[in-house]
Amino acid sequence: MIAPAPLLTEGIRALEAGGPLEDAQAAREAARAHDGDAQRIAHRAAVLAGRLGLADGLARARHLAPWVLLGLALAVTLAGLGLAGAVVDPSERRINVMAALVALLGAHLLSLAVWLAAVLWPGGRKGGSGSLLGRLWLSATARLALGRGAEAAAVAQGALALLRRARLLTWVAGLASHVVWALALLAALGALVFALSFRAYTLGWETTLLDPADFGRIVQALAVAPGWLGFAVPDAGRPTDRVLAQWLLGCVLVYGLLPRIALALLCALMWRLRAPRLQPDFALPYYRRLAARLEALAPATVLDPDTVAPARPAAYSHASGALADVTLLTGFELPPEQAWPPAPLPAGVEALAPIDGGQAQRQALLDALSQRRPRRLVLALDAGASPDRGTERLLREVLPLAGECRLWLLGGAPMTAQAERWQRWIEAIGLRDVASFTDASALHGAPVAQAAP
Repeated sequence: MIAPAPLLTEGIRALEAGGPLEDAQAAREAARAHDGDAQRIAHRAAVLAGRLGLADGLARARHLAPWVLLGLALAVTLAGLGLAGAVVDPSERRINVMAALVALLGAHLLSLAVWLAAVLWPGGRKGGSGSLLGRLWLSATARLALGRGAEAAAVAQGALALLRRARLLTWVAGLASHVVWALALLAALGALVFALSFRAYTLGWETTLLDPADFGRIVQALAVAPGWLGFAVPDAGRPTDRVLAQWLLGCVLVYGLLPRIALALLCALMWRLRAPRLQPDFALPYYRRLAARLEALAPATVLDPDTVAPARPAAYSHASGALADVTLLTGFELPPEQAWPPAPLPAGVEALAPIDGGQAQRQALLDALSQRRPRRLVLALDAGASPDRGTERLLREVLPLAGECRLWLLGGAPMTAQAERWQRWIEAIGLRDVASFTDASALHGAPVAQAAP
């Protein structure tokens, strides 16, 4: 089964697709309890899942899953027994072996072909959609454990998202399908053996439209593989009832039961190999915004290093993955008379509208960074202002969303004292690779060590 933490994390993401949950307490608790983004997000999801009953429902689902699979197997087994009864008619005591073989293996071979196509098709290798029986198993388990509400749908969507990301959906759904079909074919084979062992039947092949000789050649061709296991090969001229009975049993075993058992073992092996990949995609915009928000809620360090002793640096991480080769410039809490942009912008630099301390403008900036993922973010500040908690919070929010962040201190030269004061504050709060600049060199791609004041 899927580990609870990734599944609850993805389940909460699916729930919040319809709107954010009230999570003030859960977010604060997660921000204080962990340093890493993934651990904070998982902790928040666990707290919310406990409040919503998802954790208890998931525990019930883990216990119910084998029983749901057994129920599906029982339903298909009953169908298999019905097929066996249909081809072994106790009143007529005659069996058309070709019709019997098609009745016993037709649906099995069709569903097997569909599953193999899903595996071999490029889309199936990238995640696939799984077999119908497998998806029915996942959906039925979620509904029985959590009801028919949004929570059950969220857990099911979370499970499907994790399985697709790990490229395991086709294999897990296939495992369920192969187990169900193996049990059904085993039951049908057992019923066939019982009927043929204790009653006398006349076996043969009959046709009105086709040439009986063609049927004879098909029977002999199909007997090759069962013959490797010791089953009798019928004589196309005058096959006996006993030989045809063995041929029918051998075909059901070789072309039905054994492939399902082998493929079930293959699916179990693929699960074992790929199960460690069952983790959420923390590069998604939803998780990046959430990580920045939880980072901002982490315990604060200092308000002003001139009056408070430095604290232990807090952990954070820059954006990872593909970054856009662009520098974005924005301002934070600038005085109204400040011209914008402050200077002509070189190529590759794009100015965004400056923001104040309002939540709406801050969130708009975070959304823009999540979408653009710039290689460099330059934050223009009033050099004469005092570093405060609001500036620190904004820095911690934007750092995970950009490859590099620089501060451009505005207010006139030489500003040596102000620049040193800002740089001491940056180092005191643990963001030592965020450099401060007093001129437009902050906009260029020079290394921080060369451009820092």
